[in-house]
Amino acid sequence: MTGKDRIDDLARQYLQAIESGDLSAMLGLFAEDATATSPISGKQPARDFYTNVMQITRDRSIVHKNTFTDTSGAPQMAVHFDYTRTIRDGHPETIECVDLFELTEDQSQFKSVRIIYDTAPVLVDFGEA
Repeated sequence: MTGKDRIDDLARQYLQAIESGDLSAMLGLFAEDATATSPISGKQPARDFYTNVMQITRDRSIVHKNTFTDTSGAPQMAVHFDYTRTIRDGHPETIECVDLFELTEDQSQFKSVRIIYDTAPVLVDFGEA
């Protein structure tokens, strides 16, 4: 499997895990000490972040737009997608996300993810608006 194929496969598995709410599959994609950084939650262990996400969201759907790889050969990638989900007992919201990943040296897992999206449409779901 080429590096690009591995990255495409990781992106596919990541998006499927989000959409299905499969926490076990999601956590299997991350190295044991991996971190997740999001605009609302800040930086924390990926295990804690995704456990919370799967608990507070439902009715998830994903539209994959693109996967980007680092042309310099660095173990990095980005996934661009639309993410529709309902938070708690709210109504469905769609956010456009770009998730930036640092990969393990063998490109088999994620070492970190930085999640980027406009928080304005969802702050009310977290009591921030």
